[in-house]
Amino acid sequence: MGVLHGLLVAGAIGLIAVAPCLVCLVLIHADDVLQRVGERCRHRWQLLRLGRSLPGMPDADRARPIGPPIEQVAGDLRRLNRLRGDVAMRSRVWFVAVQRAYDDVLHVACAQLGVEEHLEELTGVDLDLERLRLEGELQRAGLVLRDAGAQQR
Repeated sequence: MGVLHGLLVAGAIGLIAVAPCLVCLVLIHADDVLQRVGERCRHRWQLLRLGRSLPGMPDADRARPIGPPIEQVAGDLRRLNRLRGDVAMRSRVWFVAVQRAYDDVLHVACAQLGVEEHLEELTGVDLDLERLRLEGELQRAGLVLRDAGAQQR
């Protein structure tokens, strides 16, 4: 029992003697790690500043979305497209109102996805053809304009 007690005391004294050295090593290593992290952050900050100063690069303020989320716009287009075929055929007034709403949402979708449109400039058959062209462009851009059930028909 005396030997075990002696080893325990010797170990405790050794740990007390070595502990300050271990703390210093941890602090020195932590200082190096913090310095590396600081350099990387500084480097990234400089790259961000450089990117913002280049001509033609989108600024963080200009990159913010304008208008409703594109998912909501796509949902509105699908809903109004269904109305154009169903409810709007019952009366001329409904048809004109739904068609105008569809054109407005189509305009928003084109603006958000960068598709050039001429809805306000055209009338009659030309306007109908422009709608078809825009629907094709928006679908090529990845927007789903028809419901799954409507696509199978």
